[in-house]
Amino acid sequence: MLESLRTRIPDKNIWFVYLTILVLSIAYGLAIALTPEVLASRSLSEGQVGQLASWFGFGIVSFAIPSGAIIRRFSARNTLAVCILGYALMIGIFPFLEDYTTIAACRYLDGAFSVGAWVSCETLLLWRSKQDSKAFVTSLYAIATAMGYVIGPIGAFVLDDVLSPDQLFVVAGCIAACASVIGRVLLERDPVLAEDASSPHEGSVHANTRTDWPGLAWRIKTSSAATFVTGFFQASAVLFLPRYMHIVKHVPESQTRLVVAFSAAGMLLFSNLAGRIGDKRGHLVVMRTLATIGVIGMIAFIPLPSFWMMAIVMFFAGGSLASMPPLSLALQGVIAKPSEYAQSNSIFNVFFATGLLLGPLMSGFAFERWGGETILYLFAALWAAFVWVSWVFRRDDPRHAEYPKLTITD
Repeated sequence: MLESLRTRIPDKNIWFVYLTILVLSIAYGLAIALTPEVLASRSLSEGQVGQLASWFGFGIVSFAIPSGAIIRRFSARNTLAVCILGYALMIGIFPFLEDYTTIAACRYLDGAFSVGAWVSCETLLLWRSKQDSKAFVTSLYAIATAMGYVIGPIGAFVLDDVLSPDQLFVVAGCIAACASVIGRVLLERDPVLAEDASSPHEGSVHANTRTDWPGLAWRIKTSSAATFVTGFFQASAVLFLPRYMHIVKHVPESQTRLVVAFSAAGMLLFSNLAGRIGDKRGHLVVMRTLATIGVIGMIAFIPLPSFWMMAIVMFFAGGSLASMPPLSLALQGVIAKPSEYAQSNSIFNVFFATGLLLGPLMSGFAFERWGGETILYLFAALWAAFVWVSWVFRRDDPRHAEYPKLTITD
């Protein structure tokens, strides 16, 4: 199995990116699992919690477009290391901040550093992967991310009686700092690629080429739509789904810490299979199928009476939706040219960040105004809208002509 993977992905730098994001995601998972508790201890309303999450999204929006230019100027490897180190500092000080203003500033910088790390990793993967295996490569990236998001919350659950939330945030910061060192030390210099991503020989990815930003944004619109809804859903669900389960369903807070872990575990099951099918038959049709599963899961979640029944739905529905990012990343990787990857990833993450920005605000307002069930209907409506958009613009995927050939045996 491992030998087969090494044969299919011979570039060791891709594996170093996986290692970096795995360690970083452990820190993310640990911090995300504890963030609702820390914010709840500050006596903030649902609306204020949503606003603070939106500051994180605003930080991503602010830095997403400049991150592409920074990568071209200073290299993806250096940008990755510095941004992870900045993130480590932010989560290390987060639990010691008391007032809304300082927490908002920390969340803003958290988002700015995070998007720099994401764009760097994604750009490196698209540069170094072949044209016919991008979803496979990005699905393994998603699996490495999901493993971190499983390990982190489980660590928070296990260490609950040993360390306080404040101490666990410091641990998360130290773990993230280790990821920065791994990325800077192990990764080689950024590659030199030809215009054809499958031929990494001639021409520099750092060439000063002029990019048609509106045209590029339109070409990758279906990919961007998917990542917008993903950002909206992820930022809102991680904050308000535990609150909904605790307040409405009366699930103990110690169990709500496992929300992220169940969804990430489902991602481990679905993402690689979805990536392999997407590479063969088209990324967009697989994304549409996963989104449909997610819509059904959101609606089915509402009447469930027990935590473990809800956990099963989170595993399958959350896992299907969590498998969307590698497919949407791979889709824009086959639409854009290699010389456009830094810019296309910037645009891609702007849409993701816009979802992060709007999601908590709208979900927090809906939760306060109409109750917790409303956010599940909101999530379902957004994913249903993506299903429609993905059908209308299905020809954006270069493999759309092969959709009728999709079979379960693939």
